[in-house]
Amino acid sequence: MVCTILQHRDYHNTSMALEGVPELLQKILEAPDFYVQMKWEFTSWVPLVSRICPNDVCRIWKSGAKLRVDITLLGFENMSWIRGRRSFIFKGEDNRAELMEVNHDDRVVTTEHFDLSQEMERLTLDVMKPKGREVERRLTSPVINTSLDTKNIAFERYAFRVCILIGFLTLLSVLTK
Repeated sequence: MVCTILQHRDYHNTSMALEGVPELLQKILEAPDFYVQMKWEFTSWVPLVSRICPNDVCRIWKSGAKLRVDITLLGFENMSWIRGRRSFIFKGEDNRAELMEVNHDDRVVTTEHFDLSQEMERLTLDVMKPKGREVERRLTSPVINTSLDTKNIAFERYAFRVCILIGFLTLLSVLTK
């Protein structure tokens, strides 16, 4: 029974994800090219807590139907953050896409190719039947949903004046203390 439920759920999630990819590719293509650098950090007033708080600089480039995301924060293990230099490069065109993960530290590139028309043809309920170990693993691990809803994705330009205003107000509050 559990095997059948997982099989149908996986089939549904995969087919929904594949159906949304052409629309997502079109939205990426129509959006203007950009570069964004986001620096974020968590801090605490409690001594030594700030040392375990995460921070990173995420850089995103968009050109045509291509996206590149650079990150340095990879995970958390044994009470410390795992760092490394990684790039994720997405190249989309028509019904094909390519996703590359570049590990700059180890000088390794992993590439996945997706041909949506072939993927949709190969997608059948029988193909999605989980193996015994997979069912066992899913029953003993927490439920994690990693689906991407492509219907509500939009690319919008953020008003630069708002960033200047927020920066000025932050600077003003620091100077008045």
